[in-house]
Amino acid sequence: FRLNIDGLLVPFPYDYIYPEQFSYMLELKRTLDAKGHGVLEMPSGTGKTVSLLALIVAYQRARPLDVTKLIYCSRTVP
Repeated sequence: FRLNIDGLLVPFPYDYIYPEQFSYMLELKRTLDAKGHGVLEMPSGTGKTVSLLALIVAYQRARPLDVTKLIYCSRTVP
């Protein structure tokens, strides 16, 4: 399953994407395009990791010189 996120084709490992995941990926792409820093927040269990990794891998493949470092921090609070 491939998604079009603001002109970037992103392979996604599931047949369905939640609207929150799509919004997360769109904001991440806009942050990368702006060459800025971003803090994105989603509740536990909403697919943050798969969304971020799918978008970042697709972005790096399409624009290998634009993303040289990614720092990903996650904390789940019960």
